[in-house]
Amino acid sequence: MFRRYLARLVLTLCVLCSLLWLADRFYPPTLPDQSSSYSSVVLDREGVPLRAFADEKGIWRYQVRLEQVSPLYIEALLNYEDRYFYQHPGVNPVSMLRAGWQWLTTGKIISGGSTITMQVARILHPHERTFIGKAQQVLRALQLEWRLDKQAILELYINHAPFGGTIEGVQAASLQYLNKSADQLRHSEAALLAVLPQAPSRLRPDRHPQLAQTYRDKVLRRLAQFEIWSPKTIKHALEEQVAVWPLRTPVIAPLLSRRLRQESRASRVIASTIDRDLQLAFADAVKGYTAPLATEISAAALLIDNQSHEVLAYVGSADFYNSQRSGHVDMVKAIRSPGSTLKPVLFALSLDKSLIHSESLLADVPRFGTGYRPGNFSGGFSGPVSAAEALQRSLNLPFVQLIEAFGDQAFANKLMHVGAGLRIPEGEASSAIVLGGAGSSLEQLVKLYSAMANQGQVYPLQYTQADETNSGRALYSPEAAWITWDILRKLDRPFRHSRSFSYVQLPEFGWKTGTSWDYRDVWAIGVNQQYTLGVWLGRPDGKPMQRTMGRELAGPLLFNLLELLNHSNSTELAKPDRVKEAEICWPDGRAKEQVSVGCDESRIANTIGGVTPRTLANRPEERALFYDPMQHFLIEKASSLRVSRACATGSVSAKSVSLWPVAMESWLKADYQRAVKVPDYADNCKVTLNSKRKIRLAGVKEGQIYHSLRGSEISLKITAEGEVSDHEWYLNGELVQSGSNVLKLKLASKAQYELLVQNRSGATGRVSFQIL
Repeated sequence: MFRRYLARLVLTLCVLCSLLWLADRFYPPTLPDQSSSYSSVVLDREGVPLRAFADEKGIWRYQVRLEQVSPLYIEALLNYEDRYFYQHPGVNPVSMLRAGWQWLTTGKIISGGSTITMQVARILHPHERTFIGKAQQVLRALQLEWRLDKQAILELYINHAPFGGTIEGVQAASLQYLNKSADQLRHSEAALLAVLPQAPSRLRPDRHPQLAQTYRDKVLRRLAQFEIWSPKTIKHALEEQVAVWPLRTPVIAPLLSRRLRQESRASRVIASTIDRDLQLAFADAVKGYTAPLATEISAAALLIDNQSHEVLAYVGSADFYNSQRSGHVDMVKAIRSPGSTLKPVLFALSLDKSLIHSESLLADVPRFGTGYRPGNFSGGFSGPVSAAEALQRSLNLPFVQLIEAFGDQAFANKLMHVGAGLRIPEGEASSAIVLGGAGSSLEQLVKLYSAMANQGQVYPLQYTQADETNSGRALYSPEAAWITWDILRKLDRPFRHSRSFSYVQLPEFGWKTGTSWDYRDVWAIGVNQQYTLGVWLGRPDGKPMQRTMGRELAGPLLFNLLELLNHSNSTELAKPDRVKEAEICWPDGRAKEQVSVGCDESRIANTIGGVTPRTLANRPEERALFYDPMQHFLIEKASSLRVSRACATGSVSAKSVSLWPVAMESWLKADYQRAVKVPDYADNCKVTLNSKRKIRLAGVKEGQIYHSLRGSEISLKITAEGEVSDHEWYLNGELVQSGSNVLKLKLASKAQYELLVQNRSGATGRVSFQIL
């Protein structure tokens, strides 16, 4: 008898397996397309949504794996919905019989007999609530068990179960209702989400919180009955009221979220490195700062942690919803002219190449005979300046001198090597790239500046927690990094943020501003041991703004944002041991002990290992890289006048004089000028070389004041006397004429004027006058 029943059971199972195989072969279940059936969400560093994107059908569904969901939810779900999930083959005969008997005896459904596998089958293949529909559901459940393992089936459920409206899956429900990721659920929250799919519309906690709480408590009591959770845990969970967040789509860091979604289309849940509180504070501050500005002006801000290289705040525009300010355009990654913001990089690289030390003598003078004639934003020229002063004042001409010595292509190659390459017009580097004549972006500049806090190493920025931590690439030495930062931290801060006025005591920050040509872009970037922060303002369409400078517009915003940061962990950048102070001499440039003649001025310089290079040559056509100030003469002992071997009549002696570069002559003290230092030739010597190399201007006197009557024009005719050669005339730093030694001016504007002339031999003349 037993063998007969066993044979019948085996035969029945064989028939069922054959039927199941045939059904699976010719009537297979439809599984969801994993590539397109999920929404995307970008999370902050704590797992809270920044911005969500619905799927192609407008459904909010975020893919998660079992290990990414709180174990409390899995316990509540299985023990309430399907205690024998891991034992049955997709259908629980006991539950089915019990549900059927209750329906027959009462005429209504008392309890469901569907397993989790059957619920997945109905989600994937909806059917009517009929006997045929139920049979189809059973078949599909068996097929799923045939094809998939238990974990895959459970993952289909937690990702596709309905939770009300267009919300599907436990992750979407947790994010929308509870504003947290599904791996952070408390006991009461896990019980609530476990019961919602039973009647998702009727139990929506945002619309029916009391009913949802009743059903949640039912789950908790069932778990207490099965002794899954302790009585104390159940008691505390029952005491919690159902309170959910209002349904809304979060839009925080919208431009970064859009960017990360585009760059990681295969990832449905993107965990960013953004600090939510900082992001909100920065966005509000940027929006408030730009509100009173012209309606077309936008702004961007980027903050990174210098140790982890993680992006903590990313404000891509002034106002995402403001079309007048082109709020949809991400200006963090937009390619713009960086203005003067690359000067610190060239400065540090020049230190490493032993072209300069911090107090090297540079020339802020016109550059005769070159096709590239930049001026300074302030107008006029300063003559002799130190390298540190040139960097702090952001003077253009000294940095043209530097890049010509360093090499424009070599500079571009350095930036390319560390992953911050410039967008160079026509691909050919020139001296203009250090003054903004090439394209860069806010994220590239922030990355470059962070090298000052990272021993000269440039690291890729970390936008997501999944980004690999790559090793940095050396841009310059730790010594060059510190010397450059030390100079930039001494810049005066905007008035409201000055140390004597600001209510917030900020740590030392090295910072630099920049302004692009025609005032299209203004920048400010600051760095200390803990953070690097950069800001940009301008018009996204590339049109000029009203005349304004980076210091005036971008600087205050930079310090507004710095005051929002927690600086408790910030310490001053450590000075490397190889940074040595040395007393150096001008005009030679070397250490005082190396200069035997002519230390006209001495300064204390920061050097790398005590290396003090000579002053750089200024003129691009000069063959020598460095300037040799020493000039040697024969002096007649009797008259102390200059002679040559050919004309000397008495005993002579050699004399050496240290001379300043001739192009600086007009800015030098009288004692430093060649007219004083170089002796005149003796009368018996026929050589009549002009050793003074200074052009005398006729037609206007130093300090002269002209009065304009009723705004009438003042006509001036100025003649450059002395050497007759090509002349270049500059009025307030702008080239106004080339060629003739006679300049005719017609001026009506009441202002202070500086007129400067230079000839091909380097001689200069300068005069200041005023129109009232």
